Amino acid sequence: MLNGLDWIVVLLYLVSMVAIGFIANKKVSGYEDHILSGRNVPTYYLAPCLLTTQIGASSIVGYVAQCYNIGFSGGWWIIGNIFTFIILGILGAKQLRRATDAKTLPQWFEIRYDKKSRLFTAVTTVIAEVAFTAGQVVGGAALLSLVFGWSLLTSIIVFCLVVAIYSVFGGLWAVFLTDFVQMIVMIIGLSAVVFVGLQTCDGLENLHSLVPETHFNLIQTGEVGTVIASVLYAIPAIFCSFDIIQKVMAARTPDTARNSCFWASGLVIFFAITIPLIGILALAILGPNVGNTDSLLANLIIEILPTGLKGLAIAAILATLMSSTDACLMAASSVMTNVIIPLCTDFNSWAESKKRNSSMICTAVLMVICFILAVALPNALSAMELAWTALSCGAFIPMIFGLLWKKASSTGAFASMCIGSIVGLTWNFAGNPFGLRPVIPAYIVSIIIMVVFSLIKPQIMSKEQEIASGIIES
Repeated sequence: MLNGLDWIVVLLYLVSMVAIGFIANKKVSGYEDHILSGRNVPTYYLAPCLLTTQIGASSIVGYVAQCYNIGFSGGWWIIGNIFTFIILGILGAKQLRRATDAKTLPQWFEIRYDKKSRLFTAVTTVIAEVAFTAGQVVGGAALLSLVFGWSLLTSIIVFCLVVAIYSVFGGLWAVFLTDFVQMIVMIIGLSAVVFVGLQTCDGLENLHSLVPETHFNLIQTGEVGTVIASVLYAIPAIFCSFDIIQKVMAARTPDTARNSCFWASGLVIFFAITIPLIGILALAILGPNVGNTDSLLANLIIEILPTGLKGLAIAAILATLMSSTDACLMAASSVMTNVIIPLCTDFNSWAESKKRNSSMICTAVLMVICFILAVALPNALSAMELAWTALSCGAFIPMIFGLLWKKASSTGAFASMCIGSIVGLTWNFAGNPFGLRPVIPAYIVSIIIMVVFSLIKPQIMSKEQEIASGIIES
């Protein structure tokens, strides 16, 4: 367990996150500052934030457990993000940043297609982001409970309060600033685990003799299909995640948005190497019979790291959880205030200060909802999986076609969304027949529906619509 110095390191980390929220509040003078950082975020903040949002708790805690079981081949989803950030930079980043009339991804769908598409993406986005936030809260609370010995309820309260305070007061600026710090903490903490772990195993060469030889295979026998599916799954995980797209829209310029994606791609390489290696080290040091693999990383840290570094490494895990939690919370809040609330109020006529305050209140209310879900439904991630399946299977193909094919129509988009979601959810409930993830059959059907309906009922975009949706420069 942690001793006095480790406690101080972790508590200092938590306090610093809260302090950054109040510092960031000074940058928030209006509504757009709160949800998009005034669209003035430079590359050195944006690239780390894209990385920490995408490579969150499920990537580190979850994939350490997966690589503990099967080695390097368990980390292909992380490796896939090297390519997906590049794809986002090439195909979507500049276009989405140029769409200055859109403050959210659902708004972009409305500009490119119609209000039905906006409503579909808004509802599925809010459900997915709230459920994912609740799932991250559960993960963060479990970690605090494990290392501090607190009750789960106390741990949930502490975790929610820290994230809520800096997110509510600092808005997206606080997310950028805290994620910048969190990336540094993550890199130092994970590097310490790898370095000390290799020393404990007497070096990399000796590590080979302590685990099955297949753990160092990049692709296991018969797993090519799983690798392809993991990479394919990572692509919509970026394009359909408003917690990612929101940050792209906040870039200082379209070029900043694109270049930040490329830098984030390079930063992924560190995690693509260290996370599988930590899983293999856990197998060598902790043995093959660890009961709860979700606590592997925390147990490894407690087992091998010296005082001080132990606290820093625990802070690194908290950083992965908080960087995903705050991003998802702000994404849900932004969609609520910018898409859902205007459906029943005259939101657009409100003063900037009133809009900003409503965004702060909405962020706080959503955090309370996530707290309730985390306490009442600790398996909230299962709900996230369903909402995410509906969003990614439904929205990804219309989004890509909307960026690349001017003839993509609103009729084709909405039909593709509805049928793609139905196929994805049905495939999920059927237990993923043939070992295929829902996205694969859903994409095949969505592409056919999108093309056929767009050709049957085409939609000719005006130059104004092309400019507003960012497809061409003004």
